[in-house]
Amino acid sequence: MLHQQPAFLTRAPKYRFSHFPAGSVTVGGEIGHHLDLTVNKILHHTDVEDSFAKHYAHRLEHPTVPGGFTGYGLLLDAVVKACMHGIGGEEMRLFKEKHIDELLATQTPDGRITIFADKAGLWENHDQAYLLQALVLDYTYFHRQNSLDGARKLTNYLISHKTTINLGLETAFFMLWKLTGDQTILDYLEQGLHIHATMEEYDHIIIVNTTQHVYTWLARALAQAQYAQEFHEMELLEPSKEALRRLFGGYASISGTCTGGIKWGEFWTKSQVGLGQWGETCVSAYWLRLLAKLSEFTDEPLLSDAFERILYNAFFAAQSEDGLHQRYFTPFNEPGEWYAHDTYCCPNNLRRMMFELPDSIFLKADNAVAVNLYHEATLNQDGLRIQMHTAYPQDGNVSLEIEGNGQEFDLLLRIPIWCQSPSLVVDGETVPVKAGPGWAAVHRVWAGTVPVQLKLPMVPCFVEGLNAQIERAALICGPLVYAVEQSRNPLNNGNVEALTIQTEQPVVRTDEGFRVPCIIEDCYHTKLDCLFTRFCSEHRTQTYFPYAGKTLPQDFLF
Repeated sequence: MLHQQPAFLTRAPKYRFSHFPAGSVTVGGEIGHHLDLTVNKILHHTDVEDSFAKHYAHRLEHPTVPGGFTGYGLLLDAVVKACMHGIGGEEMRLFKEKHIDELLATQTPDGRITIFADKAGLWENHDQAYLLQALVLDYTYFHRQNSLDGARKLTNYLISHKTTINLGLETAFFMLWKLTGDQTILDYLEQGLHIHATMEEYDHIIIVNTTQHVYTWLARALAQAQYAQEFHEMELLEPSKEALRRLFGGYASISGTCTGGIKWGEFWTKSQVGLGQWGETCVSAYWLRLLAKLSEFTDEPLLSDAFERILYNAFFAAQSEDGLHQRYFTPFNEPGEWYAHDTYCCPNNLRRMMFELPDSIFLKADNAVAVNLYHEATLNQDGLRIQMHTAYPQDGNVSLEIEGNGQEFDLLLRIPIWCQSPSLVVDGETVPVKAGPGWAAVHRVWAGTVPVQLKLPMVPCFVEGLNAQIERAALICGPLVYAVEQSRNPLNNGNVEALTIQTEQPVVRTDEGFRVPCIIEDCYHTKLDCLFTRFCSEHRTQTYFPYAGKTLPQDFLF
C-alpha cells in the first residue's frame, strides 16, 4: 500500500455529500448482526435501574458509580438513534420513552439533571451534554414536547451557572440552537464554550489536555466542523485537518486506533507498541463520527477507506461475539480485557456509534447517489430503491439492483485504495474502472430495474509496521486485518511470539481465515501453516510477527 494523505487537505471536491434521512436505509449482514447484538444487550441484559437510573433518583454527595460518571446520556442518545432508524422496533420505542420520562422526572426546578446531591462532579456536564443531544433528537424525530422542555431547562441551568467546556457540550448546544433558533444558546456556544478557539487556546480552557487526549480532540473537531458547515467558516476545520494528518501520518495502528499508553492509554502516540491500554473505544467511535461528518465537505475516498478499516477491526473488536461485553481498550498485539461495567463512556459511545452506522452506507450529492460502504442493505428514498447484496468485507463481489422512476443522476461506487483491478458491469455492459482510491461514476437515466455488478478483488498481503513494529509483518486482505488466535494453533512451546512469517510463500484462504506458512523458532525450526483469523475475533492474540522474505510495503494508514 502506498502512503497517501487525503486530498481533503488540498483540493476542492467535485461532489459534496450529505446523508439520507434516518430510516431510509435498512441494514443486514455484519453491521446488522452487530446492531442486533447491541439492541439485545440494551433491552435484555443491561440493568438500567441499578447501573444508571437509581443514581439520578437518589442523588448522593459521593455517588457510587465508577468514576462519578454514569454515561446515561450516552446510552439514551444511542437508544434514540436506534429508534430513529427503526431498530429494535416497538420494544425499543417503549424503552426510550420510559427511561427518558423517568429521568426527566428527576429534573430539579432550576433544570439540573444530576447524580450529585450538592456540588457538581467533574463529569456532570459531560453526562448532561449527551443527555441534551438525546433530548433534542427525541423531539426532532418523535415530537415529544417533554424532551424539548427538559432540554431547554437543562440548557438554561448550564448557562446560568456558567458551565465550563466538557466533551460533547459544544455539539449539544449547537443541536439545540439549530432546533430552536434561540440566540442565547448560540451566544453561549460562541462566548462561553469558545467555539472559535484554536486547539492551542482550547488547551488552556478545558480540564482534559486536548492536545494529547484524542477523544477530546475529535469531539472538539466535530463540533467545530458542525459550526463551520453552518456558518461557512472553513478555518474551523483546522483541527479536523490536523487530526487527519495524524491518522494518515503514523499515529494510526494497523486496526485504525490512534491511542496508547502504559498507564492511561487515551493519548496520541506513534510508538506502535500495541500492548495494554491501547486503542480506546471512544476514539474509534469518534473517528467514525468525525470521518462521516467530513464526508459532507469532501468526496475524498481515503476517508471512507479509513472509516471501514476502523469499523471492521478496532470498532467491532470492542464488542464480544455474543454482544454482552465491551472493551475500553483494544490492543492489537495482545488479547485485551473486557470492561467490567455498562456505565462510563466507552461502552456507551460504542452503542451510540453503532446506531449511526446505517447513515454512512449510502450518500447523496447534487445529481448523484454514492455507495460509500459495501454491505447487505437497502435504500428507499423518493421513488428510488437500491438493493445491495454482498458478503463484504470478506468478499469483494457486490450486486446492486437499482429501481428508479426515471431519475437522472450519477451512481458513484467507491473503489478502495487496496483494490487495483476492479471491474464493473451495468445492465450487461462493461464499464471501465480505474484502480483505487477513487469513485467509479455511472451517469444515466435510472428507470425500471437496472442490475449492477461490481467486483473488488481482495488479495491478501503482508505489510510492515513502524517504530515498535519495524521489521515485523501483519496480514491484511481488503479492509480486514488478520491475527493469530493462539488457542487454535498447535504451537509446540505454547508461545505465539515464537512465530516467524514466511512472506515469500503463498497463503491459503479457508472458511476460517488464512493459512500462513510460518516457522516456530524452537530448536527444530518447526514449520507450521498457522491459522490467521479476523482481528475482531474476541480470541485474537497477536497481529505483528517477525518475518523472513522480501521487503514489505507499509500500510496505507501510515
